[in-house]
Amino acid sequence: MSIIDARELAETGEFATDICIIGSGAAGLTLASQLDAAGQDVCVLESGGFQPESETQSLNDLENLGYPIRENFMSRARYYGGSCNIWAGRSMLYGPSELACREWVTDSGWPLPYPELARHLPGAAKILGLPSVELFDPERHRAGLSASEISLYATDALTPTVSLWAPRPKRFGAAYRGQLRRSRNIRLILHASAVNLNLDESGTRIASVDAATISNRRFRIRARTVVLACGGMENARLLLLSRGQHSNGIGNANDLVGRYFMDHPRAVYGRVRLHPSTRLSLLDGYPRAEGKVQFGIGFSPELQRREGLLDHYATLEMAHSDYTAKQYHSFIRTMKVLLRKGYAGNRWDVGRARLGDISGLVYLLTPRELMPHPLYRAYWRARRLVRGRRGGGERVVVYFCEQPPDRESRVTLSDQRDQLGLNRIALHWNVGAAVEESVLRLQSLLQQRLAETGLGTLEPGQGPIRFTDASHHMGTTRMSHSPRTGVVDLNGMVHGVEGLYVAGSSVFPSASNRNPTFTIVALALRLAQHLTQRAGGPA
Repeated sequence: MSIIDARELAETGEFATDICIIGSGAAGLTLASQLDAAGQDVCVLESGGFQPESETQSLNDLENLGYPIRENFMSRARYYGGSCNIWAGRSMLYGPSELACREWVTDSGWPLPYPELARHLPGAAKILGLPSVELFDPERHRAGLSASEISLYATDALTPTVSLWAPRPKRFGAAYRGQLRRSRNIRLILHASAVNLNLDESGTRIASVDAATISNRRFRIRARTVVLACGGMENARLLLLSRGQHSNGIGNANDLVGRYFMDHPRAVYGRVRLHPSTRLSLLDGYPRAEGKVQFGIGFSPELQRREGLLDHYATLEMAHSDYTAKQYHSFIRTMKVLLRKGYAGNRWDVGRARLGDISGLVYLLTPRELMPHPLYRAYWRARRLVRGRRGGGERVVVYFCEQPPDRESRVTLSDQRDQLGLNRIALHWNVGAAVEESVLRLQSLLQQRLAETGLGTLEPGQGPIRFTDASHHMGTTRMSHSPRTGVVDLNGMVHGVEGLYVAGSSVFPSASNRNPTFTIVALALRLAQHLTQRAGGPA
């Protein structure tokens, strides 16, 4: 592989390649790795370098015009390896019910048949270092359920959800750096931000990509295939910015690029006091040699259908005192020194965080997500040794929510400009009343079930629910059979533009409650297979 720093190029230049991938995150590097193995000539454009840089990171600054999002928080990492550099590692499975059309959720459902996704899930699990895909099945963990948990789930209203973590979150940049260095097929161009997509004279085929550095060195990549893999917001932004032949942007004849922006709203709301005999095994989460597992409490598909509910789930996290919350600053600072990566190392400016928000952060980012796996296993064993077989205690309820597709929740172009002279993103995030209604219904069901079983009591949350975003940016270039209802086809190609593809969660037509990374990687494997076949390679 040749590594090129675009800042060292001549003022103007031009490269030619078969496939240009814009972005070096989970989707981009998975795709590049697979295409390399197939012998394809690939150029990867990365806006940043090998380490985070404040000037490059500021290209992600946006104008927020909708529901409040977290302040002073790096939700998108603009350097080699992408946002998986700051990913905590939670993986969840999009199954048949998550891809199905639900008549009570407008514009829900994926056009992609589930078997088309499922055949790439084992490969995605291997890439992410996850335990077997079969461990996403709650039945595989039934032997580990406590009697309390069996009682809790013995109803047709509630069902378990399963989250898995690998021993270490996949850092795609580090994981693939060796392969890319050895490759003769891949060029990585750093500090190169894509600023425009050029089509051929007919306006129906991709021709090239214009790129620039912050110091305003500009060059062009000519490619027969271009893949946008720069995130759920930036994919849409680049299409909207590219107005040379289409005044509304590429793929936007029906005003759909940037619409249907989704995230996974989260909230800490309500408190549970467990009976002294109540023991939670899988709901508290536990480490295995090959990773970590945690159960959640979700609506059953039957109840969702019967009552028209969204696909939310909740976890019960250890309650902490105000003193503990205040000490969380110290914990984060310590983890920054120990880890220098991930949430604790890069994602917060702790000194600027409002102390009033810390109590929520304690629950949204638990030790299982902050600690390296060996350290968490030791912590878990020590806590279990100290607590013995004691049950009871207090928990807070953390809700992980589905946001339904909404045309008016969207990414548009702001009048503000970045250092490259490009329009910044204007984000109009609409959470919607249905999200809160389903939280209240889940809270009510959980309260009722705890009382019925004698497991404990739930003290409901008070006042309006304060949601936070989860940095899961989805839906802005949604997959569809027709350009009238979406932006890309089932292979991720922009409708009506030969050779221009989109990878990542921006193609998700609906979001369920599931973290997207596992599915992003599976779809990248599928796209790699499609592009290889398209080029005449093996199936």
